[in-house]
Amino acid sequence: MLTLAKKIQHFVDLIVAKSLSHNEEEMFRLNHYVWIALLMLPVALCSGAYNAYINNYALAFLIILFSGHMVGSLFLIPTIQKTYLLYHGANLLYAFLILFMVFHADSENSRILWAYIYPIGIIFLFGHRLGFLWSCLLLGMIIGLFLVVPEIHTIYSIPFQVRFGISYLVVAIISSWVEYHGSRSHQALLLEQKLLNEEIEQRKILEHELKRLAQTDPLTSLYNRGYFLESAEKELKRAQRYNTSICLAILDIDHFKNINDTYGHPVGDVVLQAIAKHCLVNLRETDLVARLGGEEFAFLLLHVNEDEARAKMENLRQEISELKVPYDGEKTLSVTVSIGLALLSSQTKRFDELYIRADEKLYQAKDAGRNCVR
Repeated sequence: MLTLAKKIQHFVDLIVAKSLSHNEEEMFRLNHYVWIALLMLPVALCSGAYNAYINNYALAFLIILFSGHMVGSLFLIPTIQKTYLLYHGANLLYAFLILFMVFHADSENSRILWAYIYPIGIIFLFGHRLGFLWSCLLLGMIIGLFLVVPEIHTIYSIPFQVRFGISYLVVAIISSWVEYHGSRSHQALLLEQKLLNEEIEQRKILEHELKRLAQTDPLTSLYNRGYFLESAEKELKRAQRYNTSICLAILDIDHFKNINDTYGHPVGDVVLQAIAKHCLVNLRETDLVARLGGEEFAFLLLHVNEDEARAKMENLRQEISELKVPYDGEKTLSVTVSIGLALLSSQTKRFDELYIRADEKLYQAKDAGRNCVR
């Protein structure tokens, strides 16, 4: 039975998922409606066939009309925005069907018992407030039949009418009470789920921010030394595996200590930020650039040969030498850089070997008078 219920719920979920509505409460009610439609269908078909068999064609027609509406409305779910209109249509048809069965009783006067299904189903579908009002309205119409139609007293005795009214009202009250507490539990669950989703999203944002902070230099927003060395080691292994070329370049700002001593560290920070921004704009997205510390930057250029890497770094050096760094209002400052290059070779086993070679080239650039690429 549990397996069957899971399969039906899966089928119900497929139907509900096609709805145009995205309101959680509306989807919750729609789930109830589809369940009622699926459960009522076999009962309605069997009852309609039975009444057609005993030549009670009017009741058979109403039952088939009701079941046809329930099934047909499921096909309208993907096309209608206000799905509650489907509920009201089914509600009116079933209420009319109950009144018809109350008025046209069978030989055992038992058709009126189908009225007890109404408050249970309608409260389950519409909720404890509106469902209870509809239940009371149907009870009022049935009592109206008892009072207005004289011949109905030959079918239902006065004591039966009183017992029916009381028992029907008890069923409606209990159904409304159960639905009320179920609705509160559902609302609490939805609120808890919403708060949990919000907390998960906040945690994701926090984790993303922590990850960014762990990888990023706070002053220049470039990658920091740790993340760059870790990523470079991975790229080196990948290049060795697939026999591709990479080049490491180390850039050092010329006479940066003099800038800090002459203009102050805040101006030195502005220079670092300006160069970092220029590097980000002029390099490819596939290239890695980081601030190793102080005035030293590193570049990992992927899929380039030595001539291409040298031309790229030479162009960057030239652009930086022409760069005017604004500071202290309208004043500007010019800087130069020295760059050392090292291309991956077959003898290179680890990244630190490539780093040492690039660092040696950087010192050669400084010894050559700075503002050059070696």
